[in-house]
Amino acid sequence: MFSLSDIMQANDGKIYLQSDISPDPNTYFRSAQHDSRQVGPGDLFVAIKGARVDGHTFIPTVAQAGALGVLCNEPATDVPPHFLQFVVPDVSEALIATARMRVRRQKQTTIIGITGSNGKTTTKEAVAAVLEQHAPTLKTYASYNSDLGLPLTVLRLEPQHRYAVLEMGAERVGELAWLCSIVRPDWSIVTSVGSAHLVTFGGLERVAMAKSELVEVLLPDGVAVLNYDDQRVRAMRQKTQARVFYYGLEDGAEVRGSAIGGDALDGHSFTLSYQDVNIRIQLQLPGKHGISTALAAASVGILAGVSPDAIRVALSSMHAVKGRGGIRRGPNGSKLIDDSYNANRQSILAGIDVMHGTKLAKGGRRWAILGDMLYLEPYAREEHYLTGQDLSGKVDYLIAVGDQARYYIEGAREAGMPGDHLYLFEADPADPSQLEAAKQAAASQLVEKVQSNDLLLLKASNLIGIQSILESF
Repeated sequence: MFSLSDIMQANDGKIYLQSDISPDPNTYFRSAQHDSRQVGPGDLFVAIKGARVDGHTFIPTVAQAGALGVLCNEPATDVPPHFLQFVVPDVSEALIATARMRVRRQKQTTIIGITGSNGKTTTKEAVAAVLEQHAPTLKTYASYNSDLGLPLTVLRLEPQHRYAVLEMGAERVGELAWLCSIVRPDWSIVTSVGSAHLVTFGGLERVAMAKSELVEVLLPDGVAVLNYDDQRVRAMRQKTQARVFYYGLEDGAEVRGSAIGGDALDGHSFTLSYQDVNIRIQLQLPGKHGISTALAAASVGILAGVSPDAIRVALSSMHAVKGRGGIRRGPNGSKLIDDSYNANRQSILAGIDVMHGTKLAKGGRRWAILGDMLYLEPYAREEHYLTGQDLSGKVDYLIAVGDQARYYIEGAREAGMPGDHLYLFEADPADPSQLEAAKQAAASQLVEKVQSNDLLLLKASNLIGIQSILESF
């Protein structure tokens, strides 16, 4: 929720309001939306001019849907007389300025920023679930973690929100520092440093440099919540003047997981320890990375004063976010791990470890269905090759889809996987029809070969759209 005054004051001298009525200066907007399909009564529509779609064409539509107004470069004519059109030179800049103004007047809210190469969204969900046991909490919608998504989330703040859990993504050094200029976190969580977006970062050390920006901006009374098990994240202690709070499985973590039991697929159980508190938690999140997510959320809960039992209840009820490790029916009655939302080498291997750690019924086999990992040049060949090598001994069959995917096959073959267990469906990711044909051919192969006792993992970068394979089952 934000006000007309927030918009006007934030953009003073760069904005004019076009309307047939004089609006009440105390007018409030429910939220801001850049997708016309999500606009509802009381919203502000943000008309972004994209490469393929110009949001300005939807202004009359959102006005009819009940939006109170629009942030735009050019006003529309076919709108109701009460509709408010805030005309600015740069819509994105005006949105960001409004978000800055809005968060500035909500000093009672603790801002929690989350970044990392893997696990941001699930960690955001887990942290919010824990904090909601304690007080009203805002969380990032879906994966709105960019310079567009972050201000849209901030403008959802309500006066009663005691916490705001904000996912922050980056593809370049300096990007997180820029996001923190919109809203500076009071507490920062860094989950991992991995090989995502290497082509824009320029190497793993620069990924670490970029992620550390989230802790560098903390004030001395802030808290950096760091994954002790990731050495690059652990080293970020040197980058901040704030208090450092470690979580992890290794000795040295303040919030520690131990005595791991249960099943990798359905969720591990473990003992969560902090000082003299020890609680047993049964997760419904898959894999050991699910424990890491839970420990991060528990750390924030401890900092916020959430009771141990409330932390246990929140974490025990967590389910995998769609496309991030959920279990669904695969071909011919098999089980499939849908981890189709994006991929890098570390996240693929985490999914493979879940499969490898799952006991199958007699005759059951493990299948990895992997599409290209994008944004890795000049590291693409090596990253795919090393991933393929690490599959040997952990999966029985590999289905590879895309262009760079051939290096999965090369690595797996050289590591000892039998040639007749390797299937390559080549396609140029830039050619939609070619890529879709390759995915459908892969789906047909799975329908023909997979048996009811088998376990499958589906994983690729988002632009591959590997999840469309699911429509064939």
